[in-house]
Amino acid sequence: MAGIMGKGSEKSKTEKLDRSYSGSWSEDDVDFSTTSQIKRETFTGKIPVARRAYFEVVSFDEKNESIELGEGEVIVGRSPKSDIHLPIDNVSRRHARILFRNEEYHIEDLNSTNGLYVNGVRVEKCVLRNNDQIEIGGVKILFREEMTFKKDETTE
Repeated sequence: MAGIMGKGSEKSKTEKLDRSYSGSWSEDDVDFSTTSQIKRETFTGKIPVARRAYFEVVSFDEKNESIELGEGEVIVGRSPKSDIHLPIDNVSRRHARILFRNEEYHIEDLNSTNGLYVNGVRVEKCVLRNNDQIEIGGVKILFREEMTFKKDETTE
């Protein structure tokens, strides 16, 4: 009769779950059948972070240039209307775009002729990590991201 529940089994199950902690746990003592979902903001909202991200263009015009990235969309291309203008024939007019989404920077190829490479691999889109090496039409760019904890001014 091990698998059959009798009339009194419902009551004994309730009593078993309502027992107070006796110093040790066993699988019979705890019901692990449900998991509560916790919102991400519960954890991330309490840690103020100062973020700085930028591109270091290392192989263009024989000079290194740092370009600060904000949290808006950034277009990279040969067109003078691009946010990051790379006037080289191998770069498409609208070659790639950088987006800031879910606390991460993403780069995406905009159907360019010569492709987008991150760490030597051709990609359509990917998440950028600190020190990733990007190549756009022969131009080498280093992605840098610095995050530091910001002092909460309300607790002072």
